[in-house]
Amino acid sequence: MERDCAIGCFSGYAWSNVEVWARSLRATGFNGRKLALVRDADQSCRKALANEGFEVVDFSYLPVTSIAYVERFAFLRRYLRERYQAGEVFRWVIATDVRDVCFQRDPLDYLTQFEPPRLVLSQEGLRYAHEEWNAGNLRAAFGDVALEMLRDTPACNVGVLAGGHCAMESLAFLIEQLARAARHPISDQASLNLLSENLVGPHSAHRANAAEPWACQAGVMADPQRIERNRPHLLGPEPIWREGQVLTAAGEAYAILHQYDRVPAWRDVILRRYSSFPASNATPPSRSRAFEVWHNCVSRMIGRIIRRIRRRAARALWVD
Repeated sequence: MERDCAIGCFSGYAWSNVEVWARSLRATGFNGRKLALVRDADQSCRKALANEGFEVVDFSYLPVTSIAYVERFAFLRRYLRERYQAGEVFRWVIATDVRDVCFQRDPLDYLTQFEPPRLVLSQEGLRYAHEEWNAGNLRAAFGDVALEMLRDTPACNVGVLAGGHCAMESLAFLIEQLARAARHPISDQASLNLLSENLVGPHSAHRANAAEPWACQAGVMADPQRIERNRPHLLGPEPIWREGQVLTAAGEAYAILHQYDRVPAWRDVILRRYSSFPASNATPPSRSRAFEVWHNCVSRMIGRIIRRIRRRAARALWVD
């Protein structure tokens, strides 16, 4: 039977940055594989993630080739390709931001109405014409023609993505490549929207809106500093805050809250809830002895290379 997986990618975060994401996912009862693809995560963060039942895959050995917003898609694409080559294919791959994401329900409760490899995207709630940041970012990344193409299109958020294994691998690859070619370094969301509008047809992707219990994009739909300006142009009903949960207009809890930290009333409750959430009794995923030997050998080899580079650099800079 194919398994599902939930993945977060990050660079340089501490446990306090990822605690809500990790603990809230566990609290939903999600039964798939839980993964953190990381660069430069400190040891206490890795240990805490393992204690919550997450597998931590370290990409620190790879050279830095772009900013973290883009590099995460390289990590995602590489991991999914390696699992596919090893004969492991996931049914659903759920990839989210980490620092500002909270799960309220098992995401599979919503996704089961679709058949992978279909992609499930999350609309922010405004068209490009009415969203200053998205419009400016798209123009900076790909020029005026790209903005004209998407002016009347509802923007989808790159921080909440789901789909079948191969569909998500392909999407990650295309976002990575298009973002690397962009004129602006932060271009992952602009790349997603160009791709989804021009290459991903309506039959291969579902674009969930705010009326559906998939993802609440709080930066558009609930941020108290922006909501008055956004309200006349919103493409869906505003979320409801009731008894510590964020609900759709129909009273269903969203599976995912994104950018919950933009709403102080939500943020304070969520931080208190998951900072005091009981520690998990999950057994950290085990590694085989062969993997440990390989990992130690690679670590030593990388250490030798780094020391050699430092010695050469020191000699090159030395002035007699």
